[in-house]
Amino acid sequence: MKAILFSLVFAGAVIFGCSDIDNENFGDSSSSGKSSSSKGSSSSDASSSSNGLSFSGESSSSGDSGPDIEDSSSSNEGGDSDSSSSEGVNLSSSSGTSGASSSSGRSSSSVESSSSASLPTATGYPRLQKGQQGVIEGWASRYWDGCKPHCSWREKVDTTATPFSICRNCDANNQEIPAFTISPNANQWWTGYEGTKSSCEQGGIAFTCFDMAPLKINDTLSYAFAAAPGTNAACGQCYQLQFNGGNHGDDVKEAHRLINGKTLIILASNIGHDVEGGQFDILIPGGGVGAYDSFTNLLGVSKEQMGAEFGGLLTACQRSLNNWDLPAKQYKDCVAKKCNEIFGKDKFADLLRGCLWFTDWYEAADNPTFLYKEVQCPQYLADKYRSTINTSKDTDLRP
Repeated sequence: MKAILFSLVFAGAVIFGCSDIDNENFGDSSSSGKSSSSKGSSSSDASSSSNGLSFSGESSSSGDSGPDIEDSSSSNEGGDSDSSSSEGVNLSSSSGTSGASSSSGRSSSSVESSSSASLPTATGYPRLQKGQQGVIEGWASRYWDGCKPHCSWREKVDTTATPFSICRNCDANNQEIPAFTISPNANQWWTGYEGTKSSCEQGGIAFTCFDMAPLKINDTLSYAFAAAPGTNAACGQCYQLQFNGGNHGDDVKEAHRLINGKTLIILASNIGHDVEGGQFDILIPGGGVGAYDSFTNLLGVSKEQMGAEFGGLLTACQRSLNNWDLPAKQYKDCVAKKCNEIFGKDKFADLLRGCLWFTDWYEAADNPTFLYKEVQCPQYLADKYRSTINTSKDTDLRP
């Protein structure tokens, strides 16, 4: 992957030039159920950009993982409310019960992390119904390649938005670092900006921050980040996904029935321009490292330990069990065991939480289908998304 942002300001004019290969890996389902999740990496047009970010609320994030923000609830029009949910922050200016978990080792509820120490409080997302205004059918794949998020590139976000916002990125020690800095070639005649190089290109140092792993709020509601289709999504947009018990390949298993009715609120931190409408690639540790992989080296494990390149740990378990029609418990136990083996170190607590979330809350469902609509972003997701270093479209920071 090659991604460099360079902007020149000369005599009041701003000139942008970039070359970008995005990092996200998007899923493809198999009608037989024998192929789970990601089919490959998405490469977007270098000239593409998001519709921009517009915040309607102030962030109280300090930039570290810190205590979570408690969300105040807001009312929603129409429909019955889903239990415990939240709306409140408008990030994008473009917007108009399950079975018992059987995970071995530590479960997601027992994993302590900076992201889950204090859960947000919220009430009432409306239940979605097919045919309602703004409600669309879609499906979910999964990935975590470790790369710098697409929305951490300055040319991919709206630099005219007030306040300005760009996605966080972290170093190999999971500490937030600048998304962009002054170009080393800047001089007295012009000012240039350069994106911090992605870990998925040679010599790159910018990774996805660990606390962007999914977070369970309660038995029927969770928050997560995702790669969204470039045809109708922008950096910072949020969506309500309500699972309907289906599978993208019409190969419904027990796991799809277990997740039926649950609600997942996602924030688009990556945009893919070769992804079909309605597809969201959920950012899940162990979901598949894809073609652009900096995650394996960061963890210090082998590619084999990370499971299938596209499909991750669940696909590896399906293959090792040599059966795609076993009870959900057997797949969940297999994946949970791998989660604990890979992410068991304390410094990977957020990643372990997110990996076990896949087995516990998400029921290890392979490419589930859902109804979805755009919503305002919960404060929790907003604070985990936006950089606390690059708070302006301009910067005096140097590499």
